Amino acid sequence: MLLLNAAFDALDPSWFDADPAPSTAGSAQPSPDEHKRLRRKISNRESARRCRMRKQRHLEELRAESARLLALNRDMASRVGDLSHRCLLFRRANHRLQVESAALSRRLDELRRLVFLRQVLMVTASPPVASHGGFGGVGCDQAWAASLIA
Repeated sequence: MLLLNAAFDALDPSWFDADPAPSTAGSAQPSPDEHKRLRRKISNRESARRCRMRKQRHLEELRAESARLLALNRDMASRVGDLSHRCLLFRRANHRLQVESAALSRRLDELRRLVFLRQVLMVTASPPVASHGGFGGVGCDQAWAASLIA
């Protein structure tokens, strides 16, 4: 650490000044080489300042983008949660409707059988029709009705 402090003490203080002043106190005008060096030093400082500003601006843009993306991510997560909940509700409703549909189908089949049996009973209970020969009207209808029920 002492070596580093000694190195800084040995540096020419004019390097740290903002205005280019000659390092030799006796000369009024800097030499052309020193003038070039000073211009280059000033140019480098200005370039470094612009680079730091660009870096700072880029960092601020990245922070703003990060905040925007985090908010978007929270919004998307919330929407996914809402949609998942709605999907669950729809699945439950769909299952309930399927169960209800199956029960109604069974009930409809029962009612169809009852209507059919009622029609069969009405046919068998109707007054006998004159037979055209053969087996006779009533016996044939009862046999036919019995075959339909079985």
